[in-house]
Amino acid sequence: MSGIVPPRQPLDVYPGTHRPLGTAHPTQGYTGGDVARWDEDPVYKKISGFYREFFAISHLANALGRAPKTIYKWEGNGLFPGATWIYNSDSKNGRRRLYTRRQIEGVVLIAYEEGVLSGTSRFISHTKFPDRCRELFVATRAALPDPVQDWS
Repeated sequence: MSGIVPPRQPLDVYPGTHRPLGTAHPTQGYTGGDVARWDEDPVYKKISGFYREFFAISHLANALGRAPKTIYKWEGNGLFPGATWIYNSDSKNGRRRLYTRRQIEGVVLIAYEEGVLSGTSRFISHTKFPDRCRELFVATRAALPDPVQDWS
């Protein structure tokens, strides 16, 4: 009779149940991009007569191993600061958020230190990640990226 009824699965695999504390978030390790190569295709904008290197929100999301929608949601909930540089795009999608290399590398370092990327912290709002990111963005707000010397 035991062959007719399939064995029960653990409770954490049923829809609507919560994952155990301390386990990685299901969206962690987002495969939409390559985390190791997040800076392959920068955006160059001319500021103060020189072209400078910037990165879009998709670059930030790939560096964090998250989807871009996650960054938008964090920003909307006040868990992540708004972009320092915003430019109007010619596309139908409107404005684009731009980040510097220093900002993205700083956010990734803060995320590792606060346990956001390692899965040890269940809620981002229970960490110092939002406050530390705000401090980083305030500190880097006035600093423009270095001009690109070999522009062709």
